[in-house]
Amino acid sequence: MMYDRSTVAYPVATSIHAYFARLLGLGAIDGGLGEHALTPDVRELVTAIHHVLAGGKVSCNVEQRGNMDIFNDLERLFEQGQNDANEINKAAGYYVSISP
Repeated sequence: MMYDRSTVAYPVATSIHAYFARLLGLGAIDGGLGEHALTPDVRELVTAIHHVLAGGKVSCNVEQRGNMDIFNDLERLFEQGQNDANEINKAAGYYVSISP
C-alpha cells in the first residue's frame, strides 16, 4: 500500500501529546530535520510489536532497570493519555482522539 507524502491533522488529548513529547525529549528518535529515525533499541521493540500484530509471538525482558522516576512518569503519562482519550471518545460518541 502506497501513501502520499501529505500530512493529516488528527486531534489528540493533551496528555497524549505530553506523552509523545516526553518520548521525544528522552531520545526515542535520533537524527536531524528530515533524517529522523527510531533509536535501535526502540526500533527493535516496534519490530516486535509488528510481529505480534501479524499474529506472531514475541518475548521481552528488562535486562537492567532504568531511572524509576522517569519510568513512573512515562507510565503515568501513558495511562493518563489512554484514560483521557477514552473519556473524550466516550463523551463524543465516536473516535475523536487516538490513544497511546
